[in-house]
Amino acid sequence: MPNFKIEEEYFVNSICVYIDVLRASTTICAAIMNGAKEIIPIADTEQAMKIYSSLDREIRLIGGEKNMQKPGNFDLGNSPLEYTPEVIKDKTIIFTTTNGTNLFQLAKNAKYRIISAFVNFRATIEFIKRTLEIDSTIDTINVFCAGNDTLFSYEDTLCAGNLIFELSRLNNWELSDAAHAAKVLYEFNKIDLFNFIRSRDHSQRMLKFGLAQDIDFSLSYDTYPVVPILEGISIKKLRI
Repeated sequence: MPNFKIEEEYFVNSICVYIDVLRASTTICAAIMNGAKEIIPIADTEQAMKIYSSLDREIRLIGGEKNMQKPGNFDLGNSPLEYTPEVIKDKTIIFTTTNGTNLFQLAKNAKYRIISAFVNFRATIEFIKRTLEIDSTIDTINVFCAGNDTLFSYEDTLCAGNLIFELSRLNNWELSDAAHAAKVLYEFNKIDLFNFIRSRDHSQRMLKFGLAQDIDFSLSYDTYPVVPILEGISIKKLRI
């Protein structure tokens, strides 16, 4: 029976889910849904620029943020609203952010590595259900939350808790303490989930940067029926 874990172990036969609601996961879902060829997440801004500079100008874009702001030499920031089909279709996007792109470097030996948020919530559930049906080698589901500057964040933990809650309704899953806590936290706040998230630290800081639209967009269910998949160093798409 698979376990939900937040620890960095037992990855070889696992599904790993990476969550950075505000905003890397949401922005990646937007880019993949709107036709990006691939996204290459790079944790270091200088390294991202080096890779970007090595690519053909016709196919490349660089996007992301540092401390919530778009670096001056980037094509795009970290707002999902920027990643429209007219801008990013068929492009390779080098992508770096304060929290998310560090997260995506974890568990590189996992069998399946997917990116999730509220905007592709149902697609994530369906992918996990289908994968468990067809792949009997899976023994663990690991959920990683980006947090905020390595610290706890409500939005990622509540998204993870929502995911765990929904999958737990399908079977009697064995949960780690961290997974159980995320599930309980979601159950406690689910009646007014998004308003609660809007009131917390990360959202409040984003509001000071004028990012209210990004918050509202990120806190919506099932905008994108797509599951971004990490394959090697590249994020590509698998539609549900």
